Amino acid sequence: MKSNNEMPDSSRDEILAIARGLFQRFGLDKTTMREIAEAVGKGKSTLYHYFTSKDEVFYAVARRELMDVVDIIESGIKPAVSAKDKFRKFFIIRDQAMTAKAKLYPLIFSDTKKHLALFSRIQREGNSAEVAILKTILLEGIAGGEFTRINKDHCDAIAITIITALHGMYIELALDGKMLSSETKLETLTDIFVGGLK
Repeated sequence: MKSNNEMPDSSRDEILAIARGLFQRFGLDKTTMREIAEAVGKGKSTLYHYFTSKDEVFYAVARRELMDVVDIIESGIKPAVSAKDKFRKFFIIRDQAMTAKAKLYPLIFSDTKKHLALFSRIQREGNSAEVAILKTILLEGIAGGEFTRINKDHCDAIAITIITALHGMYIELALDGKMLSSETKLETLTDIFVGGLK
């Protein structure tokens, strides 16, 4: 019989896949390590080999969801020819992907206020990936002569500002569990940023 140290990564993947379903169904607070272990068909000690706490399990699940959103954004903007079009697609595709993910976890938002440190950690990781995408688009726009009011030294600050503005749009969702009708807000935000870069 293999020890926990020799267990393949597929065991970790299995834990995360099952935990994902439990978090979607019951939320963060009402899902326990015992329930995850029972659903996986392993002892709690196996879970603790991979994760130090339920928060760590949730963080790993959320990280996968965030990286999936990043992949969706990157794939979605790739066909766009101009940096301006990539910019617009970034806003639209990100909104659609984030809204779809939020619908998978209807109970999670009631837990947000109780776990601000955990959700902040998750958000910071997502921010970094999205800022990197935006910075690449901005640099392409500068190199192609599309964005003439900025230079490469401005890219980090602009990308961070955009992500901060987007988070402001979703604050109601995070704090009150309300799904925003954000199409008009997104169009306005896109016009402000793209127009200001020309």
